[in-house]
Amino acid sequence: MSETGNLSATLLYPSRAEPPLSALHGFAASLAVAETLEAYNPARPVTLKWPNDVLIGGAKVSGLLIEREAEALLLGIGINLVSHPEDTPYAATHLIAEMRREDLASEEPLFSGAQAVLAVLSANVVRRFEQLAKQGFAPIRKEWEARAHHLGKTVKVADKSGVFQELGEDGALCLRLADGTQTRIHAGDVSFG
Repeated sequence: MSETGNLSATLLYPSRAEPPLSALHGFAASLAVAETLEAYNPARPVTLKWPNDVLIGGAKVSGLLIEREAEALLLGIGINLVSHPEDTPYAATHLIAEMRREDLASEEPLFSGAQAVLAVLSANVVRRFEQLAKQGFAPIRKEWEARAHHLGKTVKVADKSGVFQELGEDGALCLRLADGTQTRIHAGDVSFG
């Protein structure tokens, strides 16, 4: 359950995309969330954690889940806007804590609530989904990798640990293991270090 003032939304997007393509929409959506957060000038960088989290300064601020339902995609998004949970096994933050004071204290503050964030987010999601439909995954993949948290560094997924080399053409996490072999991960929770 979300704290009052935070954003929890489910966006419905008409789509006949098959499951492999549906999964790629999650990467497009995470770019849309990152762009939405950047509209509020956070003081630290916005990065993406594979496969579905958005971080500010390395701390989780947003997560998303995408599901296919009949002829639509359901995109569930949570964004910590005014508070974040304290009892998490990972660092967490919220948008207002990351904004510059001058953007909050001006006569017309930059942040004006969850409804405004939802409007910006919705427009960004539609634009990114249309980009995916028209241009394919390659440009989304390139931009996602440019924002990838821990790209080129060691990550752990389930029982595997290795260097995060790239995002695969199908959205897989591509790891180079300690023995030099490569493996592709299609699901799991990434930890760092």
